Amino acid sequence: MTTQTNTLLKTEQEYLTSIDAQSLDKWTKTARQHVLERMISNISPDDGERGAVLASPSRTNPNYYYHWVRDAARTMSEIAKLNGLDHRNFKDKYYDMMIDYVEFTKINQTTPTVSNSLGEPKFYVTGQAFNGPWGRPQNDGPAQRALTITRWANILLKNGEKDYVTGTLYDSKEPSFSIIKADLDFVANHWQDPCFDLWEEVDGTHFYTRMLQRTALREGADLANILNDPGAADYYNQQASLIESAMDDFWSEEKSHYLTTLNRVGGLDYKASNLDVATTLGICQALSDSHPFINPHEDKVLATAYALHQAFDPLYSINSLESTTSGDPIAPGIGRYPEDKYAGSAPLGQGNPWFLCTASLSSICYKAAALFTEQKNIEINKYNIGQLTLAVKLVDTDCKLETGECFSSRTKTFKTIIVGLKALGDAYLRRIQIHAGEETSLSEQFSRYDGFMTSAEHLTWSYVSVAIAIDLRNALKI
Repeated sequence: MTTQTNTLLKTEQEYLTSIDAQSLDKWTKTARQHVLERMISNISPDDGERGAVLASPSRTNPNYYYHWVRDAARTMSEIAKLNGLDHRNFKDKYYDMMIDYVEFTKINQTTPTVSNSLGEPKFYVTGQAFNGPWGRPQNDGPAQRALTITRWANILLKNGEKDYVTGTLYDSKEPSFSIIKADLDFVANHWQDPCFDLWEEVDGTHFYTRMLQRTALREGADLANILNDPGAADYYNQQASLIESAMDDFWSEEKSHYLTTLNRVGGLDYKASNLDVATTLGICQALSDSHPFINPHEDKVLATAYALHQAFDPLYSINSLESTTSGDPIAPGIGRYPEDKYAGSAPLGQGNPWFLCTASLSSICYKAAALFTEQKNIEINKYNIGQLTLAVKLVDTDCKLETGECFSSRTKTFKTIIVGLKALGDAYLRRIQIHAGEETSLSEQFSRYDGFMTSAEHLTWSYVSVAIAIDLRNALKI
């Protein structure tokens, strides 16, 4: 579990004792630095163009040695945030990384591709188009890229870089060939089109994609207004409103969770549950301080998180390990969807838990705790009671929640729920801690049977997701 070899641990007891020796508080401090370093090591590979972002350095079984638009945008969003932290040393290495990423994005946007659209999912690290068979288009990519660079544009504007923003990132022209506006125009004009999902397996209308498209349009509209492009801002906001109205269609009262895909027109036919961690990933990745929508503390989000927990808990052998020797809870490893057959390098058989999927449920818990704290009250209902009960049982086994109850921030039960949500987030993060390698190396998956890492090594998206979860944890005032 602590390396990517097949050398089994002497005993489970010895391993858990080593975990107990390093508290989660201590581990998150070192892990946050490690995942940043490993994330950066996958940016601008020596044999590619500067600004390219490797999904993974793995070249065989599986070959992930590509620049995926989605993964790159998630990664560079984290770099942009770091660039905005220190105004005294603004033009640092993170600034240079963002400049390189923008230049590589220009190549991506102007290179002829098979899909002939901005929804082309991946490129070689040299910038050349990948022309082989693939699930395309994937229309979350332009939205994620626009959102990342929009947020960086706002950081640049605060630091007096308006000429660069208007000259390179957003030019207010129609048609536009500037980075952000080209992507936003594509999203606004094509969000209703069917496309492939983030797992590149199913063609249809996807919760994840719509969530990212909506946030990109809302925050893009704000930037358009700042840069004196009110017509575009109005259009982006109109389309975002239409997306918001359509999101109710994803809720299934019968299944008590958000469905991941509607209007399926192609792709895998064995995903019968329509339960997928893509929903929680979409919610976490589309979080917006300026335009909140479908947030982690909302009833139906918690119902979906509970459905995922309940589906994966009995599915994987390793989930039978529920606590450390000192009694700290360990939550289940979470996969993509219960019917998953993809195991990376192996033939289609049985899927495994993923680091980024497990981290998404950790993030849901931390952010829900923060938002409930701001809200100052919690009403228990048939949707949220499952997940909130999971949380409170970790800190007080005598605490029983009933539908119809309402707790203000002054009550003991309210505080128990908040502390419980943090404890549940910690339990998911502890699952990641157990299966991570030395210095927090993270692959794509870890085996459902023995917990060893498997599939693509050093998956960039794994590092990004763990970084986000740790940041949300650190933001909690508990």
